[in-house]
Amino acid sequence: MPQTITLPDGYGYAAVIALGLVPALAFVQGMVVTNLRKAAGVPYPNPYATHQQAKENPAAHKFNCAQRAHANLLENMGQTMAFLLFSALEYPNAAKYLGLGWVVARVLYAYGYINDKKTGKGRYLGGWFWFMQLPLLGLSVSTAIKLL
Repeated sequence: MPQTITLPDGYGYAAVIALGLVPALAFVQGMVVTNLRKAAGVPYPNPYATHQQAKENPAAHKFNCAQRAHANLLENMGQTMAFLLFSALEYPNAAKYLGLGWVVARVLYAYGYINDKKTGKGRYLGGWFWFMQLPLLGLSVSTAIKLL
């Protein structure tokens, strides 16, 4: 039996962010990691340079930072995409802006992490992605409650 789903005005923006920008960001970060892997001389299947390699070789340290920034993106990406798509059913404008803010914060997170010289604290440049991700979670829960 066919069903009709009515989506709110503006839902498409949230869908483009969740299904377009977020995967594109993951792809670009993956390409950065691949390029830095070659420069660092870290062979597959090793996910990271060893502590000693990173200590002695700035390129290996930079690779580790890029790899970790990318892994952190992947750790948070799936649920954020789901939160974004689901919360936009009820709150399309809020979801759109929170999703766009999340992408910007993730770019800054990766940039800061990759370009940090020794401490890894450069990631704090975009660490505010949580202030986008957690409200998306809250809006998703609110949307779910409204469906009860």
